[in-house]
Amino acid sequence: MNMRRHVSGIVLNDTSDDYFESGFDADFADGFIGKYLLVGITRTGTKGKVLTQQQLHGVIVTATAQCIEIELGGVHEGETWRMPPILEKFSPAKRGKYELKTTGEVVEDPDFTFTLTMPTPAPAMVQ
Repeated sequence: MNMRRHVSGIVLNDTSDDYFESGFDADFADGFIGKYLLVGITRTGTKGKVLTQQQLHGVIVTATAQCIEIELGGVHEGETWRMPPILEKFSPAKRGKYELKTTGEVVEDPDFTFTLTMPTPAPAMVQ
């Protein structure tokens, strides 16, 4: 079943609920709760040109087969952000300071990073 799934502005074109639930390991996911995550999302145009970049950071408070929920810090403190549960995209962060180009914030020693590049589909041609 091919469907579009909207999660906090992230559109996943080729997934269904079964995708997330079939291979999801709840015990593994629970190990991410309480960890600090640095998120970077880049949207590109049809020729790879960067259209937008979004950088967020915060503490993971929920990790389920439906979503990962983060309580944001910094300029977005007090907000909650949800993302797809694609834990295989998480990487252990190297110790150090990370300067966010989009906000100028500096995040020190996050536990994990998550980066995703999302190509924007070309507009449909009208005949």
